[in-house]
Amino acid sequence: MTTPRRGSNADDDSTGNRFTRRRFAGTVAAAGAVGIAGCAGGGGGAETDEPTEGMDTPTDTPTETETDTEEAPPNPDVDVLNYALTLEHLESAFYREGLSEFSDDEIMMADVLSDFGEAVRMDVPEFLAVAGEHEAAHVSAISATIEDLGGTPVEEAEYDFGYSTPSEFLATAQALENTGVAAYTGAAAAIKQNAVLGAAAGIQSVEARHASFFNLVNGDSPFPKGVEEAKSVDEVLEIAGQFVTSEAASPAPLDGEDEPTADRKAEDDTSDVDVLNYALTLEHLENAFYRDGLAEFSDDELMNASVLSDYGEELRMSVPGHLETVGAHEAAHVDAIAKTVEQLGGTPVEEAEYDFGYTNPSEFLGVARALENTGVSAYAGQAGTVANDQVFGAAVGIHAVEARHASFLNELNAESPFPMAVDQPRTMEEVTEIASQFIVEE
Repeated sequence: MTTPRRGSNADDDSTGNRFTRRRFAGTVAAAGAVGIAGCAGGGGGAETDEPTEGMDTPTDTPTETETDTEEAPPNPDVDVLNYALTLEHLESAFYREGLSEFSDDEIMMADVLSDFGEAVRMDVPEFLAVAGEHEAAHVSAISATIEDLGGTPVEEAEYDFGYSTPSEFLATAQALENTGVAAYTGAAAAIKQNAVLGAAAGIQSVEARHASFFNLVNGDSPFPKGVEEAKSVDEVLEIAGQFVTSEAASPAPLDGEDEPTADRKAEDDTSDVDVLNYALTLEHLENAFYRDGLAEFSDDELMNASVLSDYGEELRMSVPGHLETVGAHEAAHVDAIAKTVEQLGGTPVEEAEYDFGYTNPSEFLGVARALENTGVSAYAGQAGTVANDQVFGAAVGIHAVEARHASFLNELNAESPFPMAVDQPRTMEEVTEIASQFIVEE
């Protein structure tokens, strides 16, 4: 019998039940993605399991009355959404077909997982299933949004993913998810409407969460760079085209000659410097957290944290190094954002003094998880408030990396790496309230 993970209730939190709850959380969240534009609304907890129903069609979509005499052209965001849909079809078909071909036992016994302990190996089939549910939900949500915007959704093609073993299946999952993150990162700036942009940011970070986990189980860094790499449409289609065996429509250019310029600035008086200093406040917090915690706890103490007791040696030994990488990322974010604030004529906020409240390595890992998930929701919440294209591009790249960090730390804390199909945003006020719990002196 498998021992329940430390911190669980032995009466109802056996390994089997824990996986069932994880699966259920992912399934409920996937159902909530049906209203993609609705997910981009106001703040809300980043980890709520309440589904979002319905769809908030962007306000500038022509009404029936306005089109009585002349059919309106499709909304310009249709091109971007069909590009995303092309990739979501690919990923959805990949999981659907692979999970019907390989049993859970075959996946758990994949050669690539042989160095991992039972806890990670038992996670993998469940998380593959949840990732597949997420991709199917993305397909449904994006298709419905395209139709609401007056466009025609691209159809699913036929594919050959080329795997013949569970290990090859997991390697292809890694490649597809990382390509998906890079695609969303590269296309975000072409989105015209904030409602669509907010939802796309929420999907981008979920793709990053998927990629982080599949990097981990394939023996690679969950977060190889401090700022996510963006890929162009041509680069992404060259990768995706390797798997397509049927005729498939090529996505239209994301920025046509007659299309309007993206107007991401929300209707408020928050400047780009304000948004950057808000982000810098969080990055200072995270940077200090890792700097101080990694100075307090030795590698051996971290590897032997009670929260990791059910994990095998392979994962536990990797934890200190991965935490150091996360800390280096946060320090780099501080430097980059502070310099950008200065370049825009502002004054960067300074680091405060903090009390993170942990007393042992397990508590340290628990606080890390909370901070990273808050960071994801904070960046998502500001997706529609940055006017400068370069600032926007960098923020989107950091957002995905925060999601990669959160995915890894969720897994270490026996939580789903990707609990929702679309990550939810938080407002400045909500995030500031969370962050203020750790600040003891401004």
